[in-house]
Amino acid sequence: MTRRNKVIAGLVVAAGSVAGAFYMRQQLQSEPRERAGFYFSDGTLLELGPEDAAAEELLKQGRELLARAHPKGS
Repeated sequence: MTRRNKVIAGLVVAAGSVAGAFYMRQQLQSEPRERAGFYFSDGTLLELGPEDAAAEELLKQGRELLARAHPKGS
């Protein structure tokens, strides 16, 4: 491998690292989204979020269950 190829490879790796760090920072700073997930016996997964009208009732029930399981006073 020539010196030029090593420099180019190093720049590509560095650029990828910077892009990955930026993406991870954006993900950590973004507000977490609630989602309801359904796993089926064939291995498929269906996720519904707050934008789905059918999921709103499920998310409400999930919040209530979590509040009962982990009261703020305990």
